[in-house]
Amino acid sequence: MEQIKYKLQGVSIEQYATPFEPQTDNIELKLSIPIKTNYAANALAIGTNIQFFEDGKPFIIAEVFCHFIIDSDSWRHLSSDNTKDVVLSKDFVRMLVAIAISTCRGVLCAKTEKTVFAKFFLPLIELNSEFGDDLVIHVE
Repeated sequence: MEQIKYKLQGVSIEQYATPFEPQTDNIELKLSIPIKTNYAANALAIGTNIQFFEDGKPFIIAEVFCHFIIDSDSWRHLSSDNTKDVVLSKDFVRMLVAIAISTCRGVLCAKTEKTVFAKFFLPLIELNSEFGDDLVIHVE
């Protein structure tokens, strides 16, 4: 299939917290990409979970999900024969992850605007080397 038809259905901020203000410049950033699926609704949500740490303690915690609906014909084509497995090409996943990361970056900018946390931002992330094979998702 050449083109997967989809739309961004919505964005949800699942988590946002700033438990304390860091006192040093010794900051570490951790990022993970959770994925949620709903086979019956032809839907998946790609999340971005970020945590900024100082001395092993998180001082900014944010988790934002982009909720995507896949066109029925595209979803059928992506589904494995009579299973609830969906095979997504690495290029398609890379694109959805880029959208999710950019959305989280925007949420972080909006939430920290005019606060002491505004100087902490989600940097640009090179996704080209992060993905190996196509992604197979078993949908419950």
